[in-house]
Amino acid sequence: MVNLAEKIATLQKLAYEISGTKRRVNALNHIIIPRLVNIARFIDLALEEEDREQFSRMKFIKAKLEDPGDK
Repeated sequence: MVNLAEKIATLQKLAYEISGTKRRVNALNHIIIPRLVNIARFIDLALEEEDREQFSRMKFIKAKLEDPGDK
């Protein structure tokens, strides 16, 4: 009888730990990971925009340097 009670208590503790782990996994899957994906997407878009601006600046500077009428 005592042995059975110990096993039941152990299983209850294990079930409690499993439920806590499930909550953490759900938080990762539904909150943390999507938030990180959105942050990565935002950074990627910001870097692409910076590249486009840099390209436009370089194109403008090249045009200014090649244009003999401005001098």
